[in-house]
Amino acid sequence: MHLKNIVYNINKHTKTGVIMKTILTLCVILFGFLYQIQAEAKSDWERWVSELKEEAISQGIDSDLFDQLFANISAPDQSVQHFSQHQPEHRITYPEYKNTRADTYKIIIGRRAYKKHQSILQSVARSYNVSACYIVALWGMETSYGRYMGKFPVVKSLATLAYQSNRQAKFRSELLYALHMLNDHQVSIEQFKGEWAGATGQPQFLPSSWFKYAVDYDMCGRKDIWTSYPDVFASIANYLVKNNWNDAEPVMVPVVLPKDFNTHLIGMTISKPVSAWNELGVSFVDGGSLPFLNVQASLIQPDGDGTYLVYPNFKVLLSYNNSIYYAGTVKYLADEICQKQT
Repeated sequence: MHLKNIVYNINKHTKTGVIMKTILTLCVILFGFLYQIQAEAKSDWERWVSELKEEAISQGIDSDLFDQLFANISAPDQSVQHFSQHQPEHRITYPEYKNTRADTYKIIIGRRAYKKHQSILQSVARSYNVSACYIVALWGMETSYGRYMGKFPVVKSLATLAYQSNRQAKFRSELLYALHMLNDHQVSIEQFKGEWAGATGQPQFLPSSWFKYAVDYDMCGRKDIWTSYPDVFASIANYLVKNNWNDAEPVMVPVVLPKDFNTHLIGMTISKPVSAWNELGVSFVDGGSLPFLNVQASLIQPDGDGTYLVYPNFKVLLSYNNSIYYAGTVKYLADEICQKQT
């Protein structure tokens, strides 16, 4: 028995040694494989940055500025990649969205902000013929009245998305716009932060939107959407006007549909003159006829809520954020801030 035990232990240890050696070999191979992948990814990133630098310099971007910006960006931002690949899919109703994004606290803060900046808001509203209520509502929806503008470095976010996303060309263009903003001394590197997808400032403009819509309302020589309230408000107003806002028209009104109404007519893809909706029996809740008969409008039914007739101004809000929940909530917040009855 003693001899058998010795032989058994020798065989056992030999088998264990072989297994351990095999595992160690596999680990070495795997480590080498991963190292190769990382090295190739780094090489690809560096090649991409080098090509970007050539394009940037050809557009007049200072070479030293470019090097300074990318000195601390050795790879794409993993947190930005995570956000771009894992957008939340949780479905909520319109009332839930509205009550979350425009809760009582945000309404109260919005009224205080409106009162605090009333003078400049009224000046901007007159200059652009845009309701100050909507300027403040958009400001509140985007950054909670300038209090939360995001902490992601814009250049790093846009570089990540330009390097690897499903809209590489768009974000590469946005990145070059961002480099021009820095090159023109419109914003400091330290100040140039925003949300993960590159939107920045109190109105949350992408760099291309900054070039197109931002305004130097206080005439300081910079279109400062980060710290200048006059520039922030005027830039939001200018955005609305440039996208065909008409302050004389409504945004959306609650309506009642007649019995047996053709539900295929409901949706943003269907547009008819208001007069046509009147003829189809669509009316105010009290039964009255709808206003602005010659204006094109659409019917919507946000999940969990009633029916609304939405006017062209609603589509302007959709251009800011393509969500009927968002546009409807901006309207609601604007009314609540200015305490309007709808």
